Amino acid sequence: MKYRVLVADDEKLIAKNIAKSIEQLNPSFEISAICTDGKEALAYIAEHPVHVVFTDIRMPEMDGLELAKHIFFDYPYIQCVIISGYNDFDYARSAISYQVKNYLLKPINKEELRQSLSEIEAHLHTIFDDLETVSVQEKSTEELVMLIKEYVQKNYQQTLDLSAMADTLGFSSAYLTKIFTKHEGLPPSKYIKKYRLTIAKQLLLTTDIPISAIAEQTGFSDQFHFSKTFKSALGLSPSDYREKRPHS
Repeated sequence: MKYRVLVADDEKLIAKNIAKSIEQLNPSFEISAICTDGKEALAYIAEHPVHVVFTDIRMPEMDGLELAKHIFFDYPYIQCVIISGYNDFDYARSAISYQVKNYLLKPINKEELRQSLSEIEAHLHTIFDDLETVSVQEKSTEELVMLIKEYVQKNYQQTLDLSAMADTLGFSSAYLTKIFTKHEGLPPSKYIKKYRLTIAKQLLLTTDIPISAIAEQTGFSDQFHFSKTFKSALGLSPSDYREKRPHS
């Protein structure tokens, strides 16, 4: 399958050259959009499926670090790469805190870009490999919903990209969301969160696994995101919930 890439850089010529290099170096990637700042990029991501974002740090309206932060919390399945002409460790450290896949300096070394693309491709392939082998032409909507549920239950520990799943199955993400919500009473994104929290509750009550490890094992980006989501859904922090378990 083709993986969709968004490039965000306010220097249009540089952005076009980066986009051209990406498609030349790895045919598995195609450029979906070139945006001039983080705000424009976020607006595009909200409406279109994107697998990878390459973003400059210094941009007007919303810089690359702020964009990476939004992606980290709101679109954890999107792979983010920081590109900058500023060789500053503080920038790199901030980017790493949002789990960006790589940090590349301008002018971009093509071999480094090629390696980064290969690593991202391998990661994305592990996520969608199961779906690639499934034939859905003759399946009913009920069977499609069950297929998605089974996929989520098998891969909840990984990042899950619903838009790309829908594309792989040959449907729009809007159609997938519509039929899933009709049959399950909630959209796919909420089903994923609910299933992950169900597993997390079991682990909290039946094991002594550290909360940070439970967050990682249930597909959350980090312990902070896990704790925030858990408390929002259940009214208790993970540690307070764990205190509910019976003590011998």
